[in-house]
Amino acid sequence: MIGYLRDYANAITALAFLFAVVGLYLALNGKIELGVAAMLWTWFLDHWDGHVARKTSHLRRPGLADFGKSFDGFGDFLHGVVFPAAVIILIGQGSVLSLIASLILVLAGAIRLSYFENVGLTADARFTGIPVSYDTPLLALLLLLRPFLSPTSFAATVAMLFIALAVLHVTTIIRVPSIRGRAVPIATACAIAASMALVALQEIGASVPAN
Repeated sequence: MIGYLRDYANAITALAFLFAVVGLYLALNGKIELGVAAMLWTWFLDHWDGHVARKTSHLRRPGLADFGKSFDGFGDFLHGVVFPAAVIILIGQGSVLSLIASLILVLAGAIRLSYFENVGLTADARFTGIPVSYDTPLLALLLLLRPFLSPTSFAATVAMLFIALAVLHVTTIIRVPSIRGRAVPIATACAIAASMALVALQEIGASVPAN
């Protein structure tokens, strides 16, 4: 089974899993900004594995694509559903609203990924509904805006926005183009820049003495 990781695309997916675990570890240890920064690397690697898979499709032996699709799906559930749900609870300090938001997000994410597993992209390479991969970038954006909100307002804002996003995950009205071609390096650059900003924000927060 380990032999499947000799494939370039699957190896990239495996690397993304490592960043995902590091991100979850950091977040659970109170370093949420650093955790999301690490998860952003999982996010852009998730686009690169698909990009590489398409570029090397003629070299992949039978079975690699099917394995890679399932392997990538587990990664999507981890970084696009489980991680955001955990961060929502951490930010909300275990409030009822944070629990409700996380429950809705996990259910919607599971439905969405199961639908995509069976249906895939539309004929014009678009997603039906908003992909769960948008969850981590949204977390990053919200954390960068965190200094401008009170802790209570921030926690409520995060929970409500993710409830709304969960609904958009399972809608069949919206069509979202997939990130492909030139959009992949652009998305990568944006993710790296955002991760660096989050690291700086964490350092600033750590240097401010507690009242």
